[in-house]
Order: sequence, then C-alpha cells, then structure tokens
Amino acid sequence: MKFQQMSLFEGSEQEWEDRKPQTEEEPDTRSEYDKFVDKFKPKKTTDDCYTPANIYKAVAGWVAKEYGISPVHFVRPFYPGGDFEAFDYKDTDVVVDNPPFSILSQIISFYCEHNICFFLFAPALTLFSSVRDGVCYLPCGVSVTYANGATVSTSFVTNLDNLRIRCVPELYEAIKAADDANRAEKTKQLPRYEYPSHVLQVHGGA
Repeated sequence: MKFQQMSLFEGSEQEWEDRKPQTEEEPDTRSEYDKFVDKFKPKKTTDDCYTPANIYKAVAGWVAKEYGISPVHFVRPFYPGGDFEAFDYKDTDVVVDNPPFSILSQIISFYCEHNICFFLFAPALTLFSSVRDGVCYLPCGVSVTYANGATVSTSFVTNLDNLRIRCVPELYEAIKAADDANRAEKTKQLPRYEYPSHVLQVHGGA
C-alpha cells in the first residue's frame, strides 16, 4: 500500500461528537432532580476515555512524521454508538484512534485479518497481555488525563512498524507536554499575599 507523503498537520482534532452520525437535537426535558442526580453518578470506565484534542494532535503528528503518512488518511471509527467493524474503510485509511480498551485484542485481530493499518492507544499495564505476530508494541507508559477525568498510563500498538517492541521517547515527550498543559489549565492558581512588616504574623518555633 502506498501512502501520500505527509503534509503539515494543521488544526486541532474535533471531539468525538463531530464524528457521530448527525441527528436532530432534542430539547433536554429532564427534571431538575434528574440533573442533580447525574452529578453523583460514578465516573465512566476506560472505555469512555475520550481523548483531549491536543493529546490526539500530538499522537497524530508523531505518526505522520514517523511513518511518512499524510494525516488526510487518518480515520477515527471509535465513538459512542459506532461500529468499527462496519466502518467504511478505504485501502489508504490508517486508524489512529483511542479504542475501547476492554476489547482491544478483538479490535487488533479484526484489523490484522482485514489488512487495515492502525496505530491505537492501549493501556500500559496490560499492553503485553495478548501478543500477536505482525504487531509492534510501544510501551510509552505516559500518564494521560482523559476528557472524563480518568488518568490512565497509556501506551500504543501498531502494525505500521516492522519491529516487535519500540521505545518512543519523542512521542512520550509530546504527549506529556500536551497533558501537562491540560492539567495546568484545570489547576487553580491560589493567590500569594504579601503583608507589611507591622502586620502580626505567627511563625512556628522550637
């Protein structure tokens, strides 16, 4: 399979909502009580770890540069209600996405059997739980805070590489920088006050 030479990866990736089939929006008719209860529902699982746009951009940019593939070939078939097996894959498509971790082995098997190129997010702790021929494992182990608030040690799997295992420090640094930026945005910066010398201050003593 021949790929177009990579072009500059421009713009941020849209959230998964933009990839869902378009349906007519319905008004929110829930009661105030239902909305209140929703606030106390447990956080979603790792299968619901939607990727922040800058994290995806860091990964996609690295893949494009590393393998010489234009981002125009990248597809993202994983979204709520989507069916990755029924997705209309073209011969030049490369799946660069964050799949449901609970069925990752099934997804990899499907792509390998159908000769579909992929570069997928994977949980670092169980990365080598099901090793398959023709798949390269990238134990990145970078901590990522996803859109639902879950923090997961993240690695990757791909069939774009001839190696079985690769260390990827540049990818690690790119993702870490993006994740640090996200954390900094959410961290409340407390003000620091300075008082004149005549204001009483209590200091710890021996």
